[in-house]
Amino acid sequence: MKAISIKQPWASLIVHGIKDIENRTWVCPQKYIGHRVLIHASLKGANFWDSPVAGRVDEFLREISKSGTDWSNYPNGAIIGSVKIVDCVQNHYSVWAEKGVFNWVLSEPILYENPIENVKGKLSFWEYDGIEEVTIECPECGFIQPAVVNCNTAPFNTYIHDCKHCGYLIQESEWNEVKGTER
Repeated sequence: MKAISIKQPWASLIVHGIKDIENRTWVCPQKYIGHRVLIHASLKGANFWDSPVAGRVDEFLREISKSGTDWSNYPNGAIIGSVKIVDCVQNHYSVWAEKGVFNWVLSEPILYENPIENVKGKLSFWEYDGIEEVTIECPECGFIQPAVVNCNTAPFNTYIHDCKHCGYLIQESEWNEVKGTER
């Protein structure tokens, strides 16, 4: 699956569903629009105090972290979730959109309960083979949603998922992959 490295605290704000824009100086390639990508929190954090939205960051960090605004405690060098890239525009209306750059519009964030640690990132998009995301249907409520197959749990892959709609724990024997459906 494709991954992109993003500095903290931006990476955590994205997978928690708070930051809906990723600002880049380059256009998102069309082949990634409408697709999910893994969010890798890079080893080095951002100097976000120079950002035009820095004043709002503390308030959001308090929402998602028991450690408050000390974002140095957030995972670095780890894959922490995924997000769907739905568009690439300039001058988006989001409070997270910076002017003069390309605003990648993000939706449907997923925060991984257990980050995949010790992953070295790269520039641009890169391939990570340890995770596969699939679309499944909850056997309890029928909700269709993305789920993660963890390929790092040797000797067997892990197929356990909490339904995002009803909270039901979907076990391996109930894992029903839905083909051709995006949510």
